Amino acid sequence: MTKLFTALSILMLISCSSSSGSGDTAAPVWSVEMDFFRIENAAGLDPFVVNLTILRDGTPTAGLQPTISLQRGSASTITDQGDGSYFFQVTPTQTGEHEVTVSYESTSITRTPLVLKSVHADWNQPMAVAGLVNTAGYEDGVTITPDGQYLFVQTGPQYFSAYFVYLESRANGGCGGDRLLLTVCRHLWLDTLPGPYTAPERPGFFDGRFSGTDFLHNSNAWGIGIDQAPIFAYATMFYGFKKQPDGSFAEPFYIAFDDLNDAIASPFGMSFRMNTDGSATVVFAHNDGDASGFYDHDNDNNAITADVDSSFDVYTIDITPGQNTNLGTYTIGQPPIRDPAFFPSEMIDLGKTGTEGIYGTQGNPHLYVLNDGSVHSIWTDDEYDVGDNPGDDSDAGFLSVYTLSAGTFPNGTWEKTVLPNTVINTGPMQRQPYFSGQGLFYTQDVDIRYSAYNGNDTATDYANDTNWGIPVTILEKDLGDTPLGKIIAIGEPTVTDDNESLYFVYGYVRSVDPVTGISDINMQAGFIERRKLN
Repeated sequence: MTKLFTALSILMLISCSSSSGSGDTAAPVWSVEMDFFRIENAAGLDPFVVNLTILRDGTPTAGLQPTISLQRGSASTITDQGDGSYFFQVTPTQTGEHEVTVSYESTSITRTPLVLKSVHADWNQPMAVAGLVNTAGYEDGVTITPDGQYLFVQTGPQYFSAYFVYLESRANGGCGGDRLLLTVCRHLWLDTLPGPYTAPERPGFFDGRFSGTDFLHNSNAWGIGIDQAPIFAYATMFYGFKKQPDGSFAEPFYIAFDDLNDAIASPFGMSFRMNTDGSATVVFAHNDGDASGFYDHDNDNNAITADVDSSFDVYTIDITPGQNTNLGTYTIGQPPIRDPAFFPSEMIDLGKTGTEGIYGTQGNPHLYVLNDGSVHSIWTDDEYDVGDNPGDDSDAGFLSVYTLSAGTFPNGTWEKTVLPNTVINTGPMQRQPYFSGQGLFYTQDVDIRYSAYNGNDTATDYANDTNWGIPVTILEKDLGDTPLGKIIAIGEPTVTDDNESLYFVYGYVRSVDPVTGISDINMQAGFIERRKLN
């Protein structure tokens, strides 16, 4: 016992001496900060500069040799500026994601700049959104709240390009748009799930149409069994993410219809007004075949003859950002039936007649909010509206604004104005309008364009061609013959209230199906900031 006691005493003395001696120093804490600057290159793709600050215990430190790793492109040597800041330049050889990782000691940071075919001179370096937003699944419908604090995406774990394979003829390796033929069509993109639908990225995602990584082609709400769905329907939900101190987005929560765990009844084209009580007013487009959305075309008050579904209409609801929201409950039916006991989303009556007086979709609504918090206009496109061909997935190529002629939002009287030729007669179809007050951002032929505006918030001024500037391209997609990795689609512009940050969707080619030749387009969320004036 004495020997054991003596040994323990010696060990305790050694331990106390080593922990309290003047020669002991804690290991330094290293961190890396990184930002980017785009260099204009009229002769080709824009290179970008990576600016670094390496900090030891919070203090910028010079004389270090960090390690660089690039996804693609080539890097110059690192320049040490002597004050703890460093920089190097990346030269791209194609459009696409250009992931950059910088490491020093035990710390590392990764960010993903985007190289596009062209970027307007007023804007800096486009980037992929960091955090939990982007996955190997499908991200679309990006919307930033006016205060820049919450980012929303329409998302699902499946392949975005599965729908194109589904529509492709069977002779070309697709499904011919019909899964009810005797020989059931099979394809990797239709039958498997590349993305997550659980925490941490997508907690609470409705998984009634999944089994592991299998997509079941069923529907609980429609009463359809496994592999019996008559069409290919995405399973998507809207998720919101809160901005973090490092600029990334995390803390996901969903906004969705409760449709018996299907994730089919999904809103699209969300827009937000932030309220003084901490809530947010949301508008979105939705089409569920409900009878209230039908237009009595022959004016006979008969629910059977000559009634036409007005397709997507605009709805509104107030939510609490950061909390899951049920937009409304459905019960089983074909189509599923709204549960009258709980359907808080309210349709805004913008009218049911379209460009030819027959059919009127209001898609991708944007809620324009004045400085006092009031709403005087809602901006929409006519995606899925083809005049006398309801049900066709085409559009007529118009953007419209609905202004209040009487009453208040959301239950006032709305006057529709189709935007004038300067905006809408500039080429292929226009979609996804976002009006900032100074001008209109929108998608045209999967590029993002902008038309400056100099007028008042009135129907008369919006219809006046002279109030609109000639549209300019802000972000331009690639058209390369060898598509792998290239960004071939850009859209869904949404801007913060200060007009300094633009968020958008981009799609790059992840692979190409060897049978159909269809590109596997991975849809992701990106952003770009306006150049700072010195």
